[in-house]
Amino acid sequence: MNPLHNGHQPIHWLPELTSGLVTGILVVILQISFAALIFSGDLSIHLSQGIGITLAGAFCVGLVIALTSSFRGSVACLQGSPAVVMALIASSIAAGMPASASPEDTFAAVVVAIGLTSVLTGLFFFGLGWFKLGSLVRFVPYPVSGGFLAGTGLLLVQKAMGVMTESPSGSASLPKLFEGQVLVTWLPGVGFAVVMLVVGRRYRHYLTMPLIVAFAVLTFYVVLALTGTSLTLAREQGFLLGPFPGGPLWQPVNYAGLFQVDWSLILAQTAQIGTILLIGVVSLLLNASGLELIIQRDIDLNRELRATGIANVVSGLGGSQVGYLTLSLSVLGHKLNPGGRLTGVIASGFCLLAVFLGAGILSYMPRPVIGGLLFFLGLSFLIEWVYDAWFKMVRSDYLIVLAILLVIGVKGFLDGVVFGLVIAVILFVIKYSSVDVVKQALSGVGATSNVDRPIEHRRILRTRGEEIFILRLQGYIFFGTAHNLYQRVWERANDGQALKYVVLDFARVTGLDSSGEICFSRMVQLAQSRGVRLGFAQVPPDLMRQLERTVLSAEDRTTLRIFPDRDHAIEWCEDQILSAEKLLHREDEKPLAEHLLEVFSEKAHVEKFMSYLERRVVDEDSRLMRQGESSDGLYFIESGQLAAQLEVQEEAQEETDGPRETKAIRLRTMRAGTVVGEVSMYLGTDRTASVVAGKPSVLYFLSSEALSQMERNEPELASAFHQFIARMLAERLSDNNRAIQALSD
Repeated sequence: MNPLHNGHQPIHWLPELTSGLVTGILVVILQISFAALIFSGDLSIHLSQGIGITLAGAFCVGLVIALTSSFRGSVACLQGSPAVVMALIASSIAAGMPASASPEDTFAAVVVAIGLTSVLTGLFFFGLGWFKLGSLVRFVPYPVSGGFLAGTGLLLVQKAMGVMTESPSGSASLPKLFEGQVLVTWLPGVGFAVVMLVVGRRYRHYLTMPLIVAFAVLTFYVVLALTGTSLTLAREQGFLLGPFPGGPLWQPVNYAGLFQVDWSLILAQTAQIGTILLIGVVSLLLNASGLELIIQRDIDLNRELRATGIANVVSGLGGSQVGYLTLSLSVLGHKLNPGGRLTGVIASGFCLLAVFLGAGILSYMPRPVIGGLLFFLGLSFLIEWVYDAWFKMVRSDYLIVLAILLVIGVKGFLDGVVFGLVIAVILFVIKYSSVDVVKQALSGVGATSNVDRPIEHRRILRTRGEEIFILRLQGYIFFGTAHNLYQRVWERANDGQALKYVVLDFARVTGLDSSGEICFSRMVQLAQSRGVRLGFAQVPPDLMRQLERTVLSAEDRTTLRIFPDRDHAIEWCEDQILSAEKLLHREDEKPLAEHLLEVFSEKAHVEKFMSYLERRVVDEDSRLMRQGESSDGLYFIESGQLAAQLEVQEEAQEETDGPRETKAIRLRTMRAGTVVGEVSMYLGTDRTASVVAGKPSVLYFLSSEALSQMERNEPELASAFHQFIARMLAERLSDNNRAIQALSD
């Protein structure tokens, strides 16, 4: 299908023709103003050639992007922000040329620098789009971008004064600007810019700007007629562009001249060229993001980068400037005719038409209108980022915008860009450092392991739970947060409370730098000096390799242990506390009858209860309960260990007819003196998890039938058992509530 045809009949192309006509006229005027911006001062004798190169480049950029953009109504042209920096590069190269250099040599060097910058920018754009890095612009702080744009506005205002006064960059002293002859050259343009700004902010109609421009040109010639000023005199007084030589504006680039260019002058502009790359990509993606908000539709940023990259390479090979999607004209075309590519194609075609119509028509363009348009663009940036921003931004961000603007105004654009990048880094460090790397700080009282223990054990752990200090870490641990993490552990070790174990949970840690490594090395040293044991839980593989090179030495392993997750780490700490109390393995040595004395106060009741139980000895890995099966009873653990695990089917890599693998997730571990299977038995539901023996175990099974028989024959005994189960579940619920409260603090 023809890319220009969107399935409509020719009559429906009329709105696209109209929108293309309006936007095309504005694009041509803008491109002429940008050419006048660059080819000013000593380069003004080459203005006609500069306009031709600029218009040809605008045609290439506009056509390529119109046909390949992800937004069908995109209008693209060469842009003012890169043009401002390009004007600085051009004036610097012109000033650095030897005195013996001819004007043609100077012009050739400037054109080579412009073309090279566009090609490099295009390759940079395309590379970002190819590797899908368009979202990187989201990481540029908003006030830093605002400072760049405000600085661009300031330079546009200065350059606009230069265009209107025909001084190199509007650098005439303030007193001289108010001399009669000079005042007349710039005052009409400034007045025109102010009118455009005031009327444009009040009336948002898409025809406002074209009508004001047309009215300004008409007013200019009316004034000439009323004052009896001839066109020759107006041109001599600097009120008209030109004079230009006849014939087409654009001439083919002479690539043989590349070998005669002084490349040292161009290489000296490397920093400025890099600035254009940065400003270009930020501006393009900000324009695209702004367009998304207006048209209420997503735009493929990576596709925009690739399309713009190709367009700028083509434009740069012709010696032209950097261009990309323009927000205002794309919105204008969208309002006139939503959804058609023909708007952008026609707008770019106007640039080509202007090239081959020759300079005759352009020589009648009033200089105050061209300069005023530049002044209006610069003033718009300044109003948006200095005046409007006061009401929209927090004061700290607003001060950053002003600081970057001040540096650009006093020291220059490059210094302002460097200052802005430094500010961006400082902002990142300050703001990211304010994000606590410790997501939660817990103790062993509120955060217990998923291990069911006898009542006596749970009481001991609640009493000594403060000896366990648990830190759930998050984010990237670097020099801005590493010290704060170490300080948390140091303060806890010196707060007067007993501290025996520190567990660091790395599950949410994304990385760490050398400062983070030093932090953990110091933490190990602190633990060694205080007799504290460290546990690192769920350390990602890449972080583990990093820590093994710097932290985990042979001596450290006596102080530091590695665990697969936080639950196993807390379980180990609890086991150490119980071992110190000589309780950990004692439970395995006690017969079930001794455990049941905590349930029934009399031995006779214990003996009666035991008569309802069935003793079973199981080997390691024996499956006692299967997930999904109906419940038929519960188990008392006399010795050994059981594990409750949830069995889930993993997603198959490919669609096959074979069975999918089952993955087991540990839920709880049950030790001697505890009960398992009581919930599903009391609820009368299927087993919600499987239970497997973690090691050889001795169990006693109470079936549902035996319990029913007990309730009939020994109601008091059954009542005591039910009370025991109720107390056990209540204590478990209480422990869970403490854990939830600790996690929510």
